[in-house]
Formats: sequence, C-alpha cells, structure tokens
Amino acid sequence: MMRLLVVLVWAWAWALPAAAAPVLNFAVGADGRWFDWREYLDGSELLNEVGPQLFLTGHAELQQGPFVAALDTAWGGGVARYDGQLQNGQPYKSTAYETVTDTQYSLRWREARGEFGVAMLQRDWRRFIEGGGNVSPAEERFRWQLWLVGGEWRVHMSEAFEWRLALQAGEPFLSKEKVYFRTGEDTLELEPGKGRYVRFSLPLRSLRQPALRIEPYYQQQRMARSAPEILTQDGVPTIFQVYQPASIRRELG
Repeated sequence: MMRLLVVLVWAWAWALPAAAAPVLNFAVGADGRWFDWREYLDGSELLNEVGPQLFLTGHAELQQGPFVAALDTAWGGGVARYDGQLQNGQPYKSTAYETVTDTQYSLRWREARGEFGVAMLQRDWRRFIEGGGNVSPAEERFRWQLWLVGGEWRVHMSEAFEWRLALQAGEPFLSKEKVYFRTGEDTLELEPGKGRYVRFSLPLRSLRQPALRIEPYYQQQRMARSAPEILTQDGVPTIFQVYQPASIRRELG
C-alpha cells in the first residue's frame, strides 16, 4: 500500500507545472470524541461499549498550485463502559480500555471555494476488557484500511472566518482482528465483515494568523458479521467456534 501511495505522489509531482512554487504547511491540535461501539446478532444487541476519548492530532501537507498531498494522524484513547453478556446469555458489565491510532494519506484538488480528493485511512484499535469473578479479561486488536473519497465546500465567509461543509465516504479493502485469550487458547485471527464508512463535519477556519480550525464531526462505520473460526489450544482444535458479530462504530467529536 505504501508503494502505491509513493507512486501516486511521484506521478502527481512530475505532472505539476515547474513554475508553481510548493508550499509546506503543518498543524497540531487535539480531538475529543464520544465513542459508541455496538454488536448485534440477528437484529438484537449483544453489547455496547461507550465512553469519551481524547487524542493528539497532526497535519502536514505539500501544496503546489491546486494539488495537495496531505498526511493526517490522530493518537489517543480512553476508558469506556462495557455492557454486554457472556456466551451463556448471562449479563456482564465491565470497563474497557481503548487505544486508537488513525492515519490518513490523501491527494486533493483545492480551489478557493473548496476541495475534492481521494484518501487511504488506516485505523488501529486496541480494546482491553477487564475480567471479574469467573470471567477472564479479553484483548482484541483491530485494523481497518479504507479507500475514501470526499470533499469540502464553502458555506459562509466573512473577513474573520470561513465556514465549510465536509463529506467523506468509503469502503474498507482490509479488515483484520486478533483476539488474545488469557486462559490458554491460541491467538485467533478474524476478518470482520466490510461495511461503509461515512463522515460529516462543519469546519470553521479563521482567516487571520495564527490560523485556527475547529471541526465538529460525526463519523460511523458498519461491519458485517465475520466468518466463524475454530478455537484452538496448543494447535489442537476445540469444539468452540468464535466470530465477530455484526457491529457499528459511531463517534461524535
């Protein structure tokens, strides 16, 4: 994937007119999200995991004429309330510790009134659910890679600020999950089903220096149920199967 991105950036650079002077910009910031994760089986909710998350963010871009190559990152996490059930249907409540890293590479065409582009987003999510009583703790690590397309358009402009509407949508081309057990079973690898990702935001940007951008947003991704995998212990198959239920992730930030 990185090789493909490098090829695209080089092709973009060679296609630019030599007279256009490149401009390099950087930005740092913070992000606060309300995280909401839910899993379903046959239309019934199995569990929900909700709570606040805090992030550090970074942005770097190289612009030459109307062409922009950009890198956006966000790293952080939080503590969520886990409310679900065990395999036997017994209700179970716990605390989940979340760590998330988002990395997005994008190529854009930018004009005064807005911009349009394509991107590749990678999300790495680690959830550690505390155990209690006769319930063992659980750790899961997810990775999604998605192709995205979208843009943003000016809604209002004054002497001091500019307000825009931004939309983005895409589909994952890679979905991976690793489940780590604390009771002797082997690490299990699953492939969560694919589902559409959408994001809506309202960026508000100051037009005076130093520049400040505030961007309220809502984003979500749906995931279909994964194929079941047989649980093994020391390489020996057991009688149990494990799968990732259909899920939806929502974030308001």
